[in-house]
Amino acid sequence: MKKRLHARMFWEIVSPLFLYFIITALTLVALDFLMLAMPQYLKSMVFRQLISSIVVFFFLWTTYTQNKREKTGVTKKAVCISLLIGVCFAIAWNNILGLTGIVNFSEGYRQVSKTFYTGQIVLEIAALCIVIPIVEELLYRGIIYDRIRSWLGMKWALVLSAIIFGLVHMNLVQFVYATVFGVVLAFMTEKTGNFYAAAIAHMAANFTSVLRAETTVFSFLDKSSMVMFVITILFFIISAVCIRWFQNLDS
Repeated sequence: MKKRLHARMFWEIVSPLFLYFIITALTLVALDFLMLAMPQYLKSMVFRQLISSIVVFFFLWTTYTQNKREKTGVTKKAVCISLLIGVCFAIAWNNILGLTGIVNFSEGYRQVSKTFYTGQIVLEIAALCIVIPIVEELLYRGIIYDRIRSWLGMKWALVLSAIIFGLVHMNLVQFVYATVFGVVLAFMTEKTGNFYAAAIAHMAANFTSVLRAETTVFSFLDKSSMVMFVITILFFIISAVCIRWFQNLDS
């Protein structure tokens, strides 16, 4: 009886992942046929991922609304703090990953960067900074985190949902980044009772990364190791203060 219960709970946790990947794969296959005569920019992986994410959102939202545990919406202050966490985390952790040289050991990450950072910044913002973060937060924090929490408790849910989030990126750099960020996002979800604040932070982090990759807004960071070090420490402190604010929210 206990084995059956564990198997059922395990399936409840992994089934949304299967749903996500199966629908994404089927949508991408369908798009390959539909886009044969379309302009080249519409054939890019960024655009295809944007469409597939929109499609999968509706299936995941149905799953989420069946057993959601939301307490309230997101206040204006929570929105501002979530944005700050996303921006500060993205800059600080990208600096850390750059300083450690881990990027040089991850061919998978370099390939992902070439695929998604294509210079089509409007398309990248729509896909990487709006739609995909919402869908991922709906899946990993809105559904998977909540299901692990109901089975194993909050601490295990924080860790396991973050590790799953890191693993699905399938390269070393994004695994480290997404796992650490995943813990923060899951904690925000725990304290607010929904995935909305986490989605805002995720969107802000991705937007910061797109700006860093496609513009010269943050180029000053690469000109001095001392400046990068100071900014990294400062932004880690700001992130910690913001996370502390969420900690003080009623559970």
